Amino acid sequence: MFRQSKKNRKLSQDLGIPALFSIATGAMISSGLFVLPAFAFTVAGPGVIFSYLIAGAIAIPTMLSKSELATAMPRAGGTYYFVYRSLGPLAGTLSGLAAWFSLSVKTAFAFVGLGIFMEFLSPDINGRLFAMIACVLFTCLNLRGAGHAGKTQIVLVAGLLISLALFAGFGLTHFSPERFRPIAPNGFSGILEAAALVFVSFGGLTKITSVAEEVKNPGRDIPVSMSLALIVVTILYFVSVLICVGVLDPSVLSSTGMPISEAARVIAGRNGLTVMSIAAVLAFLSTANAGIMASSRFPFAMSRDDLLPADFSRISRKKGVPWVSLVLTGIIIILLLLLDFTHLVKLASTMMLILFLFVNISLIVMRESRIHTYKPIFRSPGYPWIQLLGIAGMLVLLAKLGQSALTASLLVIIGGTIWYFIYSRKRAQREYALLHLAARIFPRELVGDHLVRELAQVLRDRDHITEDRFDDLVIKADILDIDKPVDMKDFFRIVSENLEKSLCLERDEIDRLLIEREMDSSTALRKGLAIPHIIVPGSGRFSVLLARCKKGIDFGGENSPVNMIFVLAGSRDERTFHLRALMAIAEITNSPDFDSKWMKCRSINELRDLVLLTQRRRVE
Repeated sequence: MFRQSKKNRKLSQDLGIPALFSIATGAMISSGLFVLPAFAFTVAGPGVIFSYLIAGAIAIPTMLSKSELATAMPRAGGTYYFVYRSLGPLAGTLSGLAAWFSLSVKTAFAFVGLGIFMEFLSPDINGRLFAMIACVLFTCLNLRGAGHAGKTQIVLVAGLLISLALFAGFGLTHFSPERFRPIAPNGFSGILEAAALVFVSFGGLTKITSVAEEVKNPGRDIPVSMSLALIVVTILYFVSVLICVGVLDPSVLSSTGMPISEAARVIAGRNGLTVMSIAAVLAFLSTANAGIMASSRFPFAMSRDDLLPADFSRISRKKGVPWVSLVLTGIIIILLLLLDFTHLVKLASTMMLILFLFVNISLIVMRESRIHTYKPIFRSPGYPWIQLLGIAGMLVLLAKLGQSALTASLLVIIGGTIWYFIYSRKRAQREYALLHLAARIFPRELVGDHLVRELAQVLRDRDHITEDRFDDLVIKADILDIDKPVDMKDFFRIVSENLEKSLCLERDEIDRLLIEREMDSSTALRKGLAIPHIIVPGSGRFSVLLARCKKGIDFGGENSPVNMIFVLAGSRDERTFHLRALMAIAEITNSPDFDSKWMKCRSINELRDLVLLTQRRRVE
């Protein structure tokens, strides 16, 4: 049993592109393909094929936003973590509970679909009981570790994609174009309403961000995996629904609970029906597995922020998984299996749209807050217009879902708000980006640097930065930010005064050594950069000082004026480290766009973080 002090144990990083692609793909392909096309067809008619394309297109802005946010903040909790750090604890509480609830509903729906298809394949099976047993088994599988669950997901999704590829290959030779007339019996409004209904089909796309902390290389793997998953699944949705509409009689398609399987029966007889029913079982299994894995990370992340009790953040010592959150999520899904899901599909879509709205707003706030430790590896193209278009599209779909779904979602929001004011409010002490955005208008005393420091630590974890001696020196170093032109000799006098205490040496002696070194040869190594470095008397002495002069310091020669100055002063016995420090500075200052970033820093802390967080080789 772990105490509260263990809540910051790190999760294991076992997931790569194959597992992430499989999680996203498996989380999308289940009820959205094997059940929902029949319901959507009753609303849109043959135009349902365009409903899936519209829903997929509206998911793109959120995919791009989440890719950026996840590569900047690869932390468990995904949507919840992003919203909290952007919009604050109340929005974070609501988004965390909503994400946990909506994904649990979607996962439970997958288990129900699994039971239905298992009853068809073997009438002696009790579908509801089978679904409950399967939920217990997959919860246990996830308790063994994300790596095991990810490998299982790859196998399930591979079998599913092969089955759907065969269905598409044979089905495209059998469908009848006449069945597409009229293409939109209920007009474009019906197509939009169906798009709102099936939007939940794309909800699994971004769920891999909830396990971002367990990804080997989040900067590359998350955007690539989500993009591949969206392209592959959208094509599969379009082609599969196209075949269903073109093969099945409208009366059959609108009444069946297994549209893909029925279409396979028409194409290939009983064998086709059996094969696609097995594929459906694989789809439901993959969605259920991915859903349990992803949804359990929401309460885990909320607990680490003290919005839920501390027990939710317990991580098993051997497997490195949030076992309390996993077990509780499994129990909730089992309870949901007892409910009627007729209206919960719309509720899941509604909650998903609201969450996606939060995500796009969060990206805008993070960008505009100008927090210097917000450094995504992937940046959303078309910012902010693509996010604004996504928000507009989601509002249109929300309006199409009807009053009952919006009312139910409102109840969830009210419940979350009550929980926040009863439990979370007095415990939530974190800063958020919206305060930093407000500080651009109101006094900066409103905010501190807690969020800046947290994101800096996220970057260290993301980039696997282990601080070495040079980092320690930079952390302790004096940093001068000079806003007027300074003569080199005057600058050296200022440096000497600052280094006097750390070097235990008179300032006049330091000043003399700096001038003599400069007379020997210029330390202005290139345009804008100087690295004055001296040997001082004594032993075991080494100090670093950083300086920026926006107006420039004249060091003489063609490399003046100098804006970036790194001063090194060490005793003779530190010569080896002296060389390492010079190499570290060379790597840092030669990184892409370092000069412009240096000049754009708004404070001494930003200058320090720029040096500490720039990629370089480190010596343990």
